[in-house]
Amino acid sequence: MRSITISHRVKGLDVVCRHCGNAESPKTPFFNRFRLEGTGKDSTTLRCLNCQTAMEIPMSELSSLYYHYAC
Repeated sequence: MRSITISHRVKGLDVVCRHCGNAESPKTPFFNRFRLEGTGKDSTTLRCLNCQTAMEIPMSELSSLYYHYAC
């Protein structure tokens, strides 16, 4: 089971941490409750700022708006 869920929407991503319930539906490419950390060649780490739960996700799950913030 994934600890952080990402759902694609027309105007951004819905991100929910299943560990603490922290959620965000940003309308801009900035996260307030989550942080993108460093990148591998094909993946990045998404961290919940509330409980510090982290999950590695493939870059294909990020929209092009978020991609340059992960680099």
